[in-house]
Amino acid sequence: MEIKFSGSRWRQIEKGYRTDSDSPVIAPSITLAQMAWTLGISSGRLAETGRQDAVEILQEIERTKTPTPAPAPEAGPLAELEEWQQKVILNALDERPRSPREKALLLRTLAAKIEAEEAKGDAGPDTPVRELPNQSAH
Repeated sequence: MEIKFSGSRWRQIEKGYRTDSDSPVIAPSITLAQMAWTLGISSGRLAETGRQDAVEILQEIERTKTPTPAPAPEAGPLAELEEWQQKVILNALDERPRSPREKALLLRTLAAKIEAEEAKGDAGPDTPVRELPNQSAH
């Protein structure tokens, strides 16, 4: 939940009093937590003020608004190949002009074949290398 308030309200809270009446202003916990979030103040730092009510709200804001890191991409079967093997494959793709899209399609086809062999369990160092299908650009 995001709290919206005017600049004059922000200044009242920041100063701790209303300028029109000199009456004290204490930020409600949710407002203080939102202000801290906006300014990038951590819940640990806010805890130093003694406003535990606002700290708990800010901790919840941190939990819900802090982006979760993206999962690491799963390494494909081509990533398991040694560098020289990857170069051989890439050089074979460059033997004749191909579009980047066609190269990607061929690499996906190769990866699918490697995964299929791996799933069968009979892919090993003595497994013969099969030729990629000769595909023409569309």
